[in-house]
Amino acid sequence: MPNYLKSHLDNIWQTTLQNIEKSDHFDSAVFNTWIKDSTLYDIKDDLASIVVPYKINKQAMMGSIQFIQQQLSAVIDMEISCQIFLENEILEYKNTNDALRRSKVIFENKIKKEYNFDNYIVGKNNREAQAAALSCCYQPGNFNNPLFIFGNSGLGKTHLMHAIANYVKENRPEEKVLYIYSEDFVTLLIEAMKNKTVEEVKERISEVDYLLIDDIQRLTQSTSQEIFFNLYNKLITNNKQIVISSDIHPSELKGIENRLISRFSSGLSVSIGSPEFETAKAILHKKMEGRKDEIMIHDDVLDYLAIRFSSDVRKLEGALNELFFKAILHNPECINLAFAQEIFKENPIIQKEEEITVKNIKKCVCEFYGLTTQQIESKSRTANIANARHIAIYLCRQHLEIPFTKIGLEFGGRDHSTVMSSYEKMKQYLKEKESFRQAVEKIEHQLGIN
Repeated sequence: MPNYLKSHLDNIWQTTLQNIEKSDHFDSAVFNTWIKDSTLYDIKDDLASIVVPYKINKQAMMGSIQFIQQQLSAVIDMEISCQIFLENEILEYKNTNDALRRSKVIFENKIKKEYNFDNYIVGKNNREAQAAALSCCYQPGNFNNPLFIFGNSGLGKTHLMHAIANYVKENRPEEKVLYIYSEDFVTLLIEAMKNKTVEEVKERISEVDYLLIDDIQRLTQSTSQEIFFNLYNKLITNNKQIVISSDIHPSELKGIENRLISRFSSGLSVSIGSPEFETAKAILHKKMEGRKDEIMIHDDVLDYLAIRFSSDVRKLEGALNELFFKAILHNPECINLAFAQEIFKENPIIQKEEEITVKNIKKCVCEFYGLTTQQIESKSRTANIANARHIAIYLCRQHLEIPFTKIGLEFGGRDHSTVMSSYEKMKQYLKEKESFRQAVEKIEHQLGIN
């Protein structure tokens, strides 16, 4: 159906009115008083909207609606239905329709097919999160509900959410999946509240089998939280799977009601940290599939990228793309380490404080591994958390030369013998494992130590 300009609508309606007047269906007094003073507001698909000034005009036209529909259909040469509005009603109708159109855009399928479990590179930094995501696919709503995935931006949280959605769509296409950004969710609810369509929106969301909501930390609008709370409870009660992502652990969310934080924490919270050296290099190899014929690239260049950009998977992929682009531009015989180092000159060191502190060391270590301070201070023995804790303790002892007892107090009240053991363990790791040496060097560089 074409979109009609206002001038076109006016011409259509004037022709229709002339035909109605000639038909003698209405006597002249009725036509001139109650029918003539009307306008054709819009035509959408097979539905026409007609506007009249008063209720009595509306009553007169509704009494002969079928005849009016026949006359309009003849003019535009297609079967059409008519609805009659008062002037104030059409504004409300227009606003509601605009809101519905906007909500339709938000509800559209935003799942990216290229993000799946097959091309998700698994390492120590994300193994738990990947396993938890798969369990949501195999046994939705039973155990890990909600699944709360957290970690710094650019580490693969969104990839996992899309992977869940794509798995469900491929293996159980009859199930409904909704992936939505928290900001879009807020926009959707604000529009619904303005136009009194909240119940329709709630009903539509409550029908999904999987609700995947990204960046929950931005759901700070209080009324939206109230509606989300009710939706959340309904979905959980009906064993529907909820997957939530955030930059931070549920306990650290700000501006989110405690009752929501409590419910987020009742499921399974898993973190994604920065990939260690081996995983970062595997990601690069995966991204190079199909591109190896473009230009030769030395293996030590991949090592350089894996060390340099491992704190953010997006930056890692972006660095590889930039390197290939610059290679095409400058046309070297091959991409060697010297070429890569010239392209990626050292980033400036972060602003060094007057003195290095335990707090600053913990902050840099957490940023490097995509963890929270609470995690490395916790009793968790999960490999990525424990290794980050060992490194932080090592750096505190190595560069601050403070007693093990004091370091223990800074790391959750640990006994001095435990801290000493952690320090000695990291010294041994640094002798045996290249990946740990590279991690420590990079963190020291960020601290301005080397």
